[in-house]
Amino acid sequence: MAIAAPRKTLNRRVRYEAEHAEQLREGHAFFPGAIFHDVVVNLIVVLTIVVMAVVWHATAGPIDHAHPNGQNGWFGALYEQKANPAVQATEPRPEWYFLFLFELLRIFKTPWQLIFATIIIPTIMMVLLVTWPFLDRGRDRRLSRRPGGVALGLTVPAVLIALTMAGSVAPGVAAGGAVTGNASFDKTAGAELIASAGCQTCHNFGAGGGNIGSALLIGKGSAMFGTNTSALESWIADGANKSNGVMPAYAQQGLTSQQIQSIAEFVAALPTGKPPAQ
Repeated sequence: MAIAAPRKTLNRRVRYEAEHAEQLREGHAFFPGAIFHDVVVNLIVVLTIVVMAVVWHATAGPIDHAHPNGQNGWFGALYEQKANPAVQATEPRPEWYFLFLFELLRIFKTPWQLIFATIIIPTIMMVLLVTWPFLDRGRDRRLSRRPGGVALGLTVPAVLIALTMAGSVAPGVAAGGAVTGNASFDKTAGAELIASAGCQTCHNFGAGGGNIGSALLIGKGSAMFGTNTSALESWIADGANKSNGVMPAYAQQGLTSQQIQSIAEFVAALPTGKPPAQ
């Protein structure tokens, strides 16, 4: 004697057959219908990117005497700043869509933990997003009846957004490093400018850096100018560049006169042992 199929199974089969017959009668074939739609949408996206690139290039100003760093375009910054040959150490920053991974690398600091930040955690996130439609077999589409799927769908982007925001404001190597090793000096604006300008590439301020000749060892101040702030400002602005052609003329490298003054006051204060009031 045949065993009757459960009513739920029969209803599901009938509903599927009805929907399948409806799709065969009124639906559209994958080719050329869906293919044509994908081609049109992709073409629109590509043309939009091309138009934005053309507008950005047309609105970005040149590098000249009035604008030594160039002028940003409507759709982004102008990446045409002149290279500074005195800066050897850089602080690479990823694009915004990799900032979450950049932040993970900051969280997991020890070498044996890096595999979690670079491979295991991103792989788990991608596998969950790909396999979840196959794991969640519930037929009810109401969000209130699908707490697991809703929780996962909200948690993953929330974590990625939080990591991206944290990575975008994370301090770099220069900002987090020590210029002199003296906390009262290293928290001043002059120390931040020295770190960002790459002065430690050649100069040693007491906490590491260049060691090319005694003139570059200024952990206890400048051997040439001592506490003469005006002379230091002139030397940093363009005097050193005119004298030896090695040190950049920071007045032409984007530093303002106030920033140059902060650096000069910082160097002049080193032999006194008291940080400048900045």
